[in-house]
Amino acid sequence: MKTTPSGNWFARFLPGETKAYAHQWFFTAACIYAVLIIPLAMLARYGSGPAALAIPTGHAFEMLFGLAPALIAGYLLGPMPARRLAWYLGLWLLARMAGLIAPFAWPTLLFNALFVLLLARQLLPRLWAAKKWRNRSLVPLIGLICASTVAIILAGRLDDVLLYRYLIDESVLLFALLMLFIGGRMLAPAAAGEFYRQGKELEARVQPNIEAGLILTLAAAFLLAPVAPLLSGILLVIGGILAGVRLFRWQLWHCLARPDLICLGLGYGWLALGLILLGWAKLDGGHYFSTAVHAITVGALGTLATNVIVRVTLLHVKQYPSRIRLIVTMTGFMSIAATTRIAAGLSDYREELLMVAATGWSIAFLFALYVVLKSRGVPRGKPAATPSADTGKTVSGEAP
Repeated sequence: MKTTPSGNWFARFLPGETKAYAHQWFFTAACIYAVLIIPLAMLARYGSGPAALAIPTGHAFEMLFGLAPALIAGYLLGPMPARRLAWYLGLWLLARMAGLIAPFAWPTLLFNALFVLLLARQLLPRLWAAKKWRNRSLVPLIGLICASTVAIILAGRLDDVLLYRYLIDESVLLFALLMLFIGGRMLAPAAAGEFYRQGKELEARVQPNIEAGLILTLAAAFLLAPVAPLLSGILLVIGGILAGVRLFRWQLWHCLARPDLICLGLGYGWLALGLILLGWAKLDGGHYFSTAVHAITVGALGTLATNVIVRVTLLHVKQYPSRIRLIVTMTGFMSIAATTRIAAGLSDYREELLMVAATGWSIAFLFALYVVLKSRGVPRGKPAATPSADTGKTVSGEAP
């Protein structure tokens, strides 16, 4: 009779050959973290939450380099051995806890560095296998995001406040470009599928020329920011206009029967608006820069993140987002969060508006968490019917 060695008890729970889906683990963790992080930041403003979140840069770091990498991991890692995936998630959790306790301590740097190193090692070779340069552009982009994670913590540890703040502010462009790429690759085939269902044809799909223009424009804006901020601002405005043109050419007004596509389009619209506002803030000498940033971090990131979480989760279990009306409610709360957060920077009722924004954000991610948890017990069976309009997926390799 075979026995399991007592020292190998861990393998009974996470055997090496067992496959796990990264989106199930990381989307669950990301939703829980998103629900909690903004209320904790609000408490920190009044001296009752983690001190690291009391300052805007600390809160911004956890939003961009805490929440967003979990979303990236959940979306791009795919199925992998459960034991290896547990290391990824464990390091991410340790990095988040260490960052809230001591944001510039060596353990925080170590856990963050190990997580982004493993993430880059897993993703970059696979993404580099793409043939077109537009698809390969994800390699330096994700590489820069991973490197920035370590550089920002090091700048804080060395007490270089100006560099620390600069790196966080400009890193918003990296995440904006990532959302432009992934959002476009998800919206284009889904919209084309809905057009096909209606007996029509959507000619403007990925729109490679506009996508190339967005990549080059935002990359130039990022590189020129330290030496030519005005030119960087102009390029951001151009990038926002290009994103708006791309969204317009998808003709989503023909997809009113697909609230999930309308909600995704709203997130992409927030992204276009945010780039224009961010560029305008730079041209205006940095006034209202923080207000403009939240059009991207709350409006675009929040809306796209919750919708992508729900969409990927439902398609995994062969359920269709077009039939889930909860998406509209979830997106509505996120729109309230984005609108009130932007208004807080312009109003005398700042604290009240911040409370409304924090509440809307957390409720939206609670809805996303509900969908993720509910779907975990659903088997991956074949659907009764397969509407072609529902099965649009992001092209992570080659574009059509």
